[in-house]
Amino acid sequence: MSETLLSILCDEDFWYWDSNNANTISLKKNGKGELVCRHELNIWIAAELEWKLQSPESVDQVVDISSSGDTHKDPHLISQFDIELTLAKRCIPRMRRLETQSWRINESLLTDDAFMPKTYTVRLEKGNFLTPYDAMRPDEDQYTPRFALRLAFNESPYPPRHEWKDPGGAPDAMRMWEWKDFCGRKSPGLKAHGVRH
Repeated sequence: MSETLLSILCDEDFWYWDSNNANTISLKKNGKGELVCRHELNIWIAAELEWKLQSPESVDQVVDISSSGDTHKDPHLISQFDIELTLAKRCIPRMRRLETQSWRINESLLTDDAFMPKTYTVRLEKGNFLTPYDAMRPDEDQYTPRFALRLAFNESPYPPRHEWKDPGGAPDAMRMWEWKDFCGRKSPGLKAHGVRH
């Protein structure tokens, strides 16, 4: 099946760091998206973002992911590209409810530097992936979904420690600035093969 890089990046509702849909990034064709970082009842980041590829012609790159190799073997590179992400202070629309207006998220927790444009090198890989969070819990492997695609950032899209106003407590404990990989394209058929990446 042939797809453009743009459709692969944008047709996923979310790219997941964990299968609980708590920590995600999404990219939409209009150059907008979302970055969310939360755990249980705590939310630190629920920010809109703007994105663009550094080489605009790369969005039209056609990739045949069905013939890019066997997803049951080691992961392999489909594409590598540079992307610029800019977090916005605006809360994502699905969390703009009355009860969330008093929450301390986004700019109340992050310095102004967190909202400056940043460029990342991203590898789009095909394989048989658990989310990074699920890969840390091998005892629950049989219950966790598998994904056929992975975005591997050279640096985490979450703001680094020095861009948090007060990183003590949960941010230091969770170290989300080290989270670089996000999975997409949930593929139940991969689970049976038991390959972990």
